[in-house]
Amino acid sequence: MKKALILIPLLIFTFTHTSYSAVYEASTLHNAVSRSETVQGLFQSRWDMLMEKNFYFDISCTLNWVFGFNVNTWNAGSEEYEPTDLNLVRTYGSMTFALPIGKSEDPDTPSSFMVAFTTTGFHYGLTKTISIDRENGDPETVTDYKHSQFFDDIYALSFLWRPYLYLHAGVITNKEYQPEDDGQMDYSDPLSSSTRAFISSNVLSVFGLQLNASEDKIESLNTDIAVTNLVGILNPAVKANIYIPAVTLGYSYRDEYNDEEYDAVWVKTGDTETSSSGRDTARLNIFSILVSQHITKSFYVDLFGSMQYINEDIFTKDRGSKIDVPVMKEFYCMLNLKMTDADKSYKKIYTGISWYWDPAVYVHRDNGTGYDVWGFILGCDIDFVLFGFEAKVVYDYSSELKKLVETTNKFSVEGSAFFRI
Repeated sequence: MKKALILIPLLIFTFTHTSYSAVYEASTLHNAVSRSETVQGLFQSRWDMLMEKNFYFDISCTLNWVFGFNVNTWNAGSEEYEPTDLNLVRTYGSMTFALPIGKSEDPDTPSSFMVAFTTTGFHYGLTKTISIDRENGDPETVTDYKHSQFFDDIYALSFLWRPYLYLHAGVITNKEYQPEDDGQMDYSDPLSSSTRAFISSNVLSVFGLQLNASEDKIESLNTDIAVTNLVGILNPAVKANIYIPAVTLGYSYRDEYNDEEYDAVWVKTGDTETSSSGRDTARLNIFSILVSQHITKSFYVDLFGSMQYINEDIFTKDRGSKIDVPVMKEFYCMLNLKMTDADKSYKKIYTGISWYWDPAVYVHRDNGTGYDVWGFILGCDIDFVLFGFEAKVVYDYSSELKKLVETTNKFSVEGSAFFRI
């Protein structure tokens, strides 16, 4: 039984796609580089909120539920694959200890220097709810994890010299755990484990850099330049005027397609060798622009678009045919209403629509055709300085699909909370 479980990826395939299931076993969760980028992005998003605050301790947690994963699971009794209705649960936690150095003359202004240590974790797992009949009493409902579980953790040191620069550096660990024959998890014995280094930095709130690297190469790199902030250095009136559009240009790359079993496509040809030496690699290059425009003091719009270039031809796994890759990769429009109080607490409501292209969308979608999909997001964020909450509902929104494309055509809900002193 354990051998069978090891051969079955976590997300083998959505059962409705019976015409594809014989040729593609879907599990981008097995891609540690992609998962590392995801947890690094969550780490950076948390720090973006902390950057201007003078604090000593911050702890935050997030729970995300994605509903309706009909996964083909091996039944040892019938010796057949059968659909099992599961839910994907993702938990994210972050804890930061910070030490401001020195004092500012203005008590409302944070200290210029700060050092901090952060530990961050992101956990993926599939759960199933079953009813147990006790005969002499009411049935009991039990929810438990099934199949593999994935853990991605960050341990990082940070240095801030506000408002000039920040630097985060540390390691990311990626681990996969398989259940034993009796269904129990041994968290001291991962099925696979890897470690990579990462750096995230910014200078003058203008030049940004993020990368992670294994022992022998840089696996992914993201850079950006805040054009409006750069102009604002030369002309302070531009920076002070919130009604001037804030424009950010970006570039990133990653060896996205590597002829792995979990990839949605083959590279260069419609087939591949079984040995790792025979595998081909295609690099995904992305060029992006983000424009944030205030309509009023409290209401603003974010417009994002990205273009892509893949340096090799890619082919479908079910037909072996070449994929016509479009120039556009992603687009979204986000509407934000943010009301800030005198004590710097705020309440925010946001909603948006997106368009996203990825070759794996075709494989995972439950309805429609093609490699692209439209989605939406609706959420609210409340920050009372010392504590706060966030909640959102997502369906096919691009930011979530970039984390895990298997969530295509599936609703998810998410709740977050933080406490800070």
